[in-house]
Amino acid sequence: MGKIYLCLIAILSLLVSPIEAKKIEDGVPHYEIAGAGTAIQGSYLVDISVLSKNKTVSDQQLISAAVHGVLFRGFSNPNGRGFQKPLAGSASNEAQHADFYKDFFSATGLSKNYGNVINGSRSITKVGKEFRVSAKVTVEKEVLIKYLQEAGVVKSLNSAF
Repeated sequence: MGKIYLCLIAILSLLVSPIEAKKIEDGVPHYEIAGAGTAIQGSYLVDISVLSKNKTVSDQQLISAAVHGVLFRGFSNPNGRGFQKPLAGSASNEAQHADFYKDFFSATGLSKNYGNVINGSRSITKVGKEFRVSAKVTVEKEVLIKYLQEAGVVKSLNSAF
């Protein structure tokens, strides 16, 4: 009985331990995304929070995380009454076009060209040994999806007809 108890404690400690801020393989940091209200036509306004071991997260990293979230995760609306589906369709699109997205989200990639950090919206909060760097970001969804369609990684709605 004592060994089972120790195993349960070990498993629970792994589950509740803080998330380690690591860059995932495509160069996008660990992040959280949520809708932040209404944006100008053709754009999304999202709250993006990046977890990092230091508080020097660049605007480009915040934008890349926001673009990644819009493309592959989707996000809930701020009023809690709905969910914005991922622009790229499913997560399999990211795996299917891994080479394209690796370049797109790299430090010199184009992902940072499809968003803007709203001035004065950045905040930094210490969470355990890490920092949560948050900001409101507009993501230019229509320009982004047009680029991805032209690159052949996302199908247009017209291609189905």
